[in-house]
Amino acid sequence: MQLSIIIINYNTFTLTCNCIQSIEDKVKDIDYEIVLVDNASVECDPNLFKSKFPQINLVISDTNTGFAGGNNLGLKQATGDYILLLNSDTALINNAPKICLDHLLSNKETGLVTCQLSYPNGIIQPNCRRFRTIGWELLEIFPFYTFFPKQKRESLMLHHYFDHQTFANCDWVWGTFMLFPKSIIAQFPEKKLSTDYFMYCEDVLWCWEIKRLGYQIHFLPEAKVMHIHKGSSSKEKQKKVRLNSIRNHANFMKKYYPDWRWYVFAGIYYLKQYGALLMGKILN
Repeated sequence: MQLSIIIINYNTFTLTCNCIQSIEDKVKDIDYEIVLVDNASVECDPNLFKSKFPQINLVISDTNTGFAGGNNLGLKQATGDYILLLNSDTALINNAPKICLDHLLSNKETGLVTCQLSYPNGIIQPNCRRFRTIGWELLEIFPFYTFFPKQKRESLMLHHYFDHQTFANCDWVWGTFMLFPKSIIAQFPEKKLSTDYFMYCEDVLWCWEIKRLGYQIHFLPEAKVMHIHKGSSSKEKQKKVRLNSIRNHANFMKKYYPDWRWYVFAGIYYLKQYGALLMGKILN
């Protein structure tokens, strides 16, 4: 088996079915399996997935273990040499898994590959990022980057400053689509995906672990996936999610700055993020 595609379902039956169907429609020329982990959903009987897609490997969890925990359950069942973590609210636009797998096989220095994500209306999502640092935060507040040439500015900042139309060597990417060798997990501290965060910021931590091991993380614009991304969430729920994400990102930075620099970063970061929320904005 070349590729194991792991999908976490939590009360998203219709979206998850659409995701699985898109895999069957788009993925060609790869030996792959789909490992679907139901994270204690109450929406419907998870065995309905098996009746609709009998070929999938269905894992039913009695408890909601979060995004990280659910993916670790899927990894235990995965038989592929390579792993694709894929959100349930996605649909493949093209054969993105094959494009990314081919790139990974041709570039041994690469530890993880992701694709171009877009909303259902076609607008591209900024899933390619730099680690938050004191320097990055200050550049965003005091935009000296505007004096840099366009290519330099995009490479330095990524995020929404980057048009996501060209290849990028980045620090971290969204957990929406992550393709990597299964063997890399054995090099993680606990030989599994870190579960420090129940949800939000776990993708940052996983990428940090991969970069710490000396691998690169690549973004490929030619691999394309549609991602709804909070499309069904209310503004109030999105605000709560954002508050949780802010706290998790700040806690992660304690790993990055385990000294006095953390206090400098925290002062800048919290002031910017909470200031934006007070003004009714939700930053990413």
